[in-house]
Amino acid sequence: MDIFPDFAAASAWCVRLAFAFTLLAMAHGVYFVFNRKEKVFKASLILLGGAVLFQAAAFIALTLFFWYVPENRYLTPLNTPRGMVLALGFCVNALLLALEMRRGTGVTFVFVLPWSLLLLAVPLFSAAPGLDAFTLQARSGLSALHNFLFIVSYGLFINAFGASSSLLLSDMELRARKPHEAAFALPSIGDMDKLIWRLVEVGFPLFVGGFLLASFQLYTKYGRLPGSDVKELGAIATLLVYGLYLVLRKYGDWRGTKAAWANVAGFVLIAATMMLSSRLIAYHKFF
Repeated sequence: MDIFPDFAAASAWCVRLAFAFTLLAMAHGVYFVFNRKEKVFKASLILLGGAVLFQAAAFIALTLFFWYVPENRYLTPLNTPRGMVLALGFCVNALLLALEMRRGTGVTFVFVLPWSLLLLAVPLFSAAPGLDAFTLQARSGLSALHNFLFIVSYGLFINAFGASSSLLLSDMELRARKPHEAAFALPSIGDMDKLIWRLVEVGFPLFVGGFLLASFQLYTKYGRLPGSDVKELGAIATLLVYGLYLVLRKYGDWRGTKAAWANVAGFVLIAATMMLSSRLIAYHKFF
């Protein structure tokens, strides 16, 4: 029993280190945007890579901590608030790292990493989890699957928000009478528009899959369809916003700034849904 706190402490230390590495990566990203020094960009990638490793280690340590309870053995804490937040933070940073290693814009660090820091702040400043057996809901494989689909889609949507913010900044600077010198090093609006499209194109089917699985669970367990609480209403609104964007992007003229603002609206909905559901609904807590 004396070793029970060790994995919890290890997870907490990994969260602290991930927070520090993410903060340093963001600082280097901001510096790179204004100075365009290749060494600074490489340093930001290394720091972000370190953050991703520590986030993965934090989730693994949390899983091992829960495994000391026999009923939890071989289950992940993906259905727990702390586990969901750790997994989402990891997903956001890992996707950002992959995108920046391929594109090397640097500017998305500025818009995505503050939200990663906010996600890391939740386990950083919250109390350590109790060592109890998972509830029936937390043990559900379908719940874990729909949470996994939501987490990956949210990670893609948050990175699409970063690309949208970069696009809007580029547009604003290009329209300015005296644009900042850094504006000429920003990625083109066309490139950012394509990136947003690809991120949402992948994320939307995952979100739909998670929503359908959650709806199936609601119907089989409670005999109702989603739409009676804040999280369910927020999920429906998010579904409509991103679905409308994809349709109008493909068949209409929603490109450039229109596409960017649509994705900003989708991100605001996600953030508001997570915040309100965590404060108002006990069984839909993210933190």
